[in-house]
Amino acid sequence: MSIFIKKGRFFISFLLLLAVLGACNQKEKAENKKSNIVSTDTSQIKTPNYDLSVSTDPTERKKAKEIEKLFKGRAFNGCVLVAEGGKIIYDTAMGYANFTSKEKLNLHSSFHLASVSKQFTAMAIIMLQEQGKLSYDDKAQKYIPELPYENVTIRQLLNHTSGVPNILNYIPNFMCYWDSSGLAKNSDIPCVFEKFNTKLRFKPGTRFSYNNTGYVLLALIVERVSGKPFTEYIENNIFRPLGMTDSKIYNAIDNPEIKNRVYGYGYYRGRPSLDEEDIRNGLVGEKGVYASVIDLYKWDRALENPTIIKEESLKEAFNYSTVASGRRINYGFGWRKVKDEPQIVYHFGHWRAFKTFIIRFTEDKKTIIILNNTGSKSLKHLAVKIIKVLYENDPNPPDL
Repeated sequence: MSIFIKKGRFFISFLLLLAVLGACNQKEKAENKKSNIVSTDTSQIKTPNYDLSVSTDPTERKKAKEIEKLFKGRAFNGCVLVAEGGKIIYDTAMGYANFTSKEKLNLHSSFHLASVSKQFTAMAIIMLQEQGKLSYDDKAQKYIPELPYENVTIRQLLNHTSGVPNILNYIPNFMCYWDSSGLAKNSDIPCVFEKFNTKLRFKPGTRFSYNNTGYVLLALIVERVSGKPFTEYIENNIFRPLGMTDSKIYNAIDNPEIKNRVYGYGYYRGRPSLDEEDIRNGLVGEKGVYASVIDLYKWDRALENPTIIKEESLKEAFNYSTVASGRRINYGFGWRKVKDEPQIVYHFGHWRAFKTFIIRFTEDKKTIIILNNTGSKSLKHLAVKIIKVLYENDPNPPDL
């Protein structure tokens, strides 16, 4: 008898949420009609000419050999690129993009960047702010009326001080509400908060708490303001103008083809096992970008010499943020900061078996990019060792 009761409860819950999501979709369509639709013309932006050759300078070749030694005897599967002074000094691809087909990695292999994706979502918001289409201090409700939190601002979503619940922690508990043909998408999230009366974790602007939900909502704001799907906006306004030809945004609902796609593998009983399926793969903004080390180097060059936004805007994205008490926090817009090292901006990414990392030394013009698809636990350890090589003659090297 208890089995039938449980099945009945499951069925009622499933129908309830389907009704909730259906109502939310209707509301979303109505709000989209009222949005300030903007068009962004990137046709005048000339794709930069990138020097992708590896430096032959003797000093830099010496550093490259030292970096290469760090990987000898190490079970690392992924791609690495290290640049200094606007020149690549070391790049490599080690292992497999697909363990089943034995397809090997190369410098154009496209990895799921996980949370490194956040900097592209932040860039889209910065671009719309520069165009006067939104303000960082606008209430999120202005663009997402169904969001049940009145005082949350765009700035607070950007720097993780909003207090909104972390939906990535909740969705696995709602697995009975979605099936394989109905993964949760970005517009479902505020509706779930509203219908289930989910409370804020703290008063907006008073604390820092790293939270993926903020960037899911930011991607939705990009869609509402631009009148374009988030994927289309990012690809047309960032990837294409910057010549990032290996880059694409993936979600399991649309399931787009990814050129040179890398698959994520966790190790179980000593063997690689495909580790990508997840009910949360319908969401974008907080993750979802696939890119190669070459494309991330192009991104690095575009940040060094901004063309798609103003330099002043980029400085704000790279700056420390503050909370209401005046306390400084080590996060800007899609970039982490290092305490007492103002020139360093970086971000780690971790999604299923993918682990990714990018760090930029903005004054010293050094960049390290590491992409891995087997859940390596040593990315930070490797990065610290590479930093020591880059600063081998410095008595006080930066501390990550």
